[in-house]
Amino acid sequence: MTRNNPWTQAQWNSIHGDSRNSDAVPYPTAAHYALKWHRLQGAAVLFGPTVDLDGNLYLCSGRGTNFSHLHALDTDGDLRWESEPWTNTGHIGPRACPFAPLVDASGAIFLADDQAFFCVEGDGSPRWRTDLHALGIREGFASAVFSASGHVGGVSLDGFAVLLDRATGAPVVPPLALPRGTPPPAASLPPGLWQGMMDKETAAVLFPGFFGTHFPVTNSPAVDLDSGLLYITGAGDSAMQTRLYALREEANQLRIVFTRQFDGRCSVTPSLSPSGHQVYTGNHRGELLAFAADSGTPLWRYAPAGPAASPSVGSDGTIYTGSNTVPGAASQLSAIDPETGEARWCRDYDALASELLPERAPLKPFFTDPRPHAVVNSVQTLGRDHLLVVLALGYTFTPPGAAPLTQPHQVVLASIDPGDGALTGYTRLPDTSEAGVVMARDGSVYTCHAALTSSIFYHGINPLLPPSHRTALEPKGGVTALRPAVVNNPRSGRVAYKTNTTL
Repeated sequence: MTRNNPWTQAQWNSIHGDSRNSDAVPYPTAAHYALKWHRLQGAAVLFGPTVDLDGNLYLCSGRGTNFSHLHALDTDGDLRWESEPWTNTGHIGPRACPFAPLVDASGAIFLADDQAFFCVEGDGSPRWRTDLHALGIREGFASAVFSASGHVGGVSLDGFAVLLDRATGAPVVPPLALPRGTPPPAASLPPGLWQGMMDKETAAVLFPGFFGTHFPVTNSPAVDLDSGLLYITGAGDSAMQTRLYALREEANQLRIVFTRQFDGRCSVTPSLSPSGHQVYTGNHRGELLAFAADSGTPLWRYAPAGPAASPSVGSDGTIYTGSNTVPGAASQLSAIDPETGEARWCRDYDALASELLPERAPLKPFFTDPRPHAVVNSVQTLGRDHLLVVLALGYTFTPPGAAPLTQPHQVVLASIDPGDGALTGYTRLPDTSEAGVVMARDGSVYTCHAALTSSIFYHGINPLLPPSHRTALEPKGGVTALRPAVVNNPRSGRVAYKTNTTL
């Protein structure tokens, strides 16, 4: 079953690289990279790209009316094709923006918006379109998965699990409605978010889901191809509780195998251990949780961990997670022992921020700490030789009555030694990224740029600050391709790059 499953037929398949959501591949990595090209500037690209067997890239955006929302590029960044521009007439719409499209062995591409699930051939021609409203689904999906039997589907934001035939798009089992929970109230839309880079209505819907609020389900399933179980988290009995579900596809139905409730709002996508014996998820408080994959029995809890996205899991079972901006503490990257739940190492990278940015005078109440800090991106990617991590370098912004954020001034791709967390090199990036780094087998690395924090600070907060405390990091969005590079000055780790023409 695993050998023939379409999950095995791509270099980087969907949002987290494989069915287990591991964000780990055995591809070569480097200490330093050079930026080869930057495409789709002006569009917020939340996740991806997906990389097929031939190295072609597929990614989504969400700019709205008269824009295309599925883009196919070759390895040189040249446009191969795009979906039909959307005019609310049945073509792929802006709500496809969260997708890193799913690719199967035939090269077919699967994705969804809030209206329909789509299958597109490798040349861009449509194969099928399945209306979601006819299935009782109103809110689309965070991502798509293949089941252990090779069907395609997922769990919608409004809590329906569905599986479709890959050839026709017909449902193979009736949609399963997860028990109705109580999702947290929608997170408020910050000023300046994705200004000019995403359709306003789409941004207003996606931002609450980005942080695990408003919807019953806001994450991507993990699939064990051997046991056949599909894992997803959803809203619990209260707004501050979460349920972990294990589902199984059986004859003519999807069935809930077990449910396990835990405390805390969940914005953490589940990941599986290489053995399939443990499933990992977490909550907004920065607690990483391990459960027995066959029963949901709690095994251990680790803090501080990443409060969003998905823990990364190496082939040896080590779990990697990064904490966010925390009052009075540095953002840290941790490597966790899967048996004990204890940290093998835990590091921050504030020394790099101090090397690249100066201290500056406090500005009360917003900037009370004069020192720059490095914030670890919520998803890390593990290659053959390095852990690749996006770091946002900047200053802690503490609005009264709200959680702190880091005002980004520089963004780097850090190459980390997975054995001890040491920084081995870094490469400057043109914008913030709130997703994992995507690797290809030829050593290429791709970063998408959601420009979430950069757009908030540049468009929404900069106008409220004196010039001395604004950021010059202008949001650009799009996707960048990087190649391994030899640096002239290994001590600084700096790599100069030129950006090619954009689409």
